[in-house]
Amino acid sequence: MRLAMTRQPTPSPGRPRTPRRLSELTTHAWFWFVLMPYLVGTFLLLAAVFALNPHRPGDPGAPAAAWNYQREQIAVDGGGVGNAVARSAIGAAAGMAKGSIERQRDVFRLNLLDFVVGRSLASDLGAWRDGWRLPLQGGTTIVLAALIAYGVLRRPTRRTWLVAALLLVTATLVVTRPHTTTRFAAAPGMAVPELTTRAAASMRLDSAGADAEQVRERLAGRYWTEFVAYPLSRLQTGGPVLAASPPAGKAGVLDLLRRRVVGVNDWVIGRHGPERALIAGSAVVYVLPFALLLGVLAMIATCAQALSYLLCLAAVAVLPLTAEPRWRRAILTWWLLPLGAAVAVLAAASLGSLGVLWLGQLIHSADEQLSLLLAGSIGPLATAVLAGYWLRSRRARRVALGGA
Repeated sequence: MRLAMTRQPTPSPGRPRTPRRLSELTTHAWFWFVLMPYLVGTFLLLAAVFALNPHRPGDPGAPAAAWNYQREQIAVDGGGVGNAVARSAIGAAAGMAKGSIERQRDVFRLNLLDFVVGRSLASDLGAWRDGWRLPLQGGTTIVLAALIAYGVLRRPTRRTWLVAALLLVTATLVVTRPHTTTRFAAAPGMAVPELTTRAAASMRLDSAGADAEQVRERLAGRYWTEFVAYPLSRLQTGGPVLAASPPAGKAGVLDLLRRRVVGVNDWVIGRHGPERALIAGSAVVYVLPFALLLGVLAMIATCAQALSYLLCLAAVAVLPLTAEPRWRRAILTWWLLPLGAAVAVLAAASLGSLGVLWLGQLIHSADEQLSLLLAGSIGPLATAVLAGYWLRSRRARRVALGGA
């Protein structure tokens, strides 16, 4: 008798096959079929929220104090093509640097999903509760008493009645305290970036002895100084003398330099257009990769922050379900582990953004020092490199001709 042999399809090495039961869900499968859909769904939700309810500049929650980079005046005088290119390029560099800093401040300062929709929904829920206070109180009391009586008198084997009673209690807490609920849901997303900032300070990303806000302000200030203030000072004076000056005092220092230093006035009025264009163009090239990386990290942190907010809100409905033992494994898979993963992603993205700010200013500062050290030997060094390349190519040709 012949047996029909069927060949099983080989699963692809990338994304795992869809598990049929919860017990078959491995770590790799959980990442693809649980965490990734959660993050993608959160990203789409944020996109829809910002499209339907964009942030307005006059909304509450703006930072109380302005940092130094916000007081900087980007001004490049002079006519001609070179000065126009320099003006546009330094403006673009300043815009990218400022935008990347602002995105990080938003992550560390507030929970965007709670700020945009959570607080307004809590206010609407409170207004609705005030209008239906008596029916809600009476209905909740009757339903809760009926559930408790059913559980005490019938003594069912399953605890569905207890789960329903606990859900009713938690729903009552949400309806009566909506602002407290949203505040507690947003607390983990605010606490994690705060803790990562303290961890960054302990790892000497900035000077010790400062609070989290001061650490972030100093890192952002140094990042701005290296990528914007230094090239802007060269555009205005031909040197880095204005880079370390406070924004409020740069105009006075510049006037003093124009009167006492020969050649500074030529830079101020725009007689070095080609040099200005080269300096501003290099500033754009320098800041672009760091601004893009900071933007990506801010987007990842915002998605993780919003996901933790949604999962903490879902705790109102999820925690009562733990009273039933048969649902605990599903709660672990679909709620607790994603919440821990969201917190871990938020911590990694927050710490990574602080590291990028520190690394950016470190690399740019090292490049400045290297340029100063090699300023008098660029010509001989370039000549030596070209001579070595010419000798190597000549030797290679001789070897080829000898072999032929």
